[in-house]
Amino acid sequence: NYVIEGSGALVNEKGEEQPLKAGDFALVNPDEKHQYRNKGDVPFKMICGVPKEFGEKIQYVPNTLL
Repeated sequence: NYVIEGSGALVNEKGEEQPLKAGDFALVNPDEKHQYRNKGDVPFKMICGVPKEFGEKIQYVPNTLL
C-alpha cells in the first residue's frame, strides 16, 4: 500500500503501530489482520494493491477495529 497524502499508522493485530507518511510503502502479508489509522489533520489517502491471487480472501467490514 502506497501513502499518497497525510500521515497515519499501520496497526497490527497486537495494536502496535508503524508510522506512515506520504511517500511510504507498507506491505501486508496475506491473512495478516491489520488496520490503518489517520494520525494527522488532513485526509490519509493511500493506494491499496492486492494481488489477484489474494483478492478472493478479502473481507471488507466497515467501521470496525481489530
